[in-house]
Amino acid sequence: MKASKIVLDSVKMAAETIDALGSNNSKMMATRAIHINVFVERVPGVEARFVKTVYNDIGAEAAISSQAYYEEEGAITDMVVMGTVYQHREVRRILSGNPKIQPWIDAIWQVVEDAPESEAE
Repeated sequence: MKASKIVLDSVKMAAETIDALGSNNSKMMATRAIHINVFVERVPGVEARFVKTVYNDIGAEAAISSQAYYEEEGAITDMVVMGTVYQHREVRRILSGNPKIQPWIDAIWQVVEDAPESEAE
């Protein structure tokens, strides 16, 4: 048996690699192979905790300040949201229609969508 690390730099590369295995579901799986971190500035603590909870619920992560996490009054925090392209897409789907959170989710999604790693073709 042999195992080795593989580096997949984009959704496109991941799909090609998975296709080469003979898989018939490479496009969906490829979005789960590419991890993108997004830095978000000056998020109100309440919104940051809510976004963090949703990311955690789907198996991703969001780092926020302790002040925001422990619900200190008036907390504003920067965030690092961490997830695969698929996870970012899921958070966007879950939170669509929430007007208080929507601007933050749209900003995160724009970064993910514009990232060269997200390129599918």
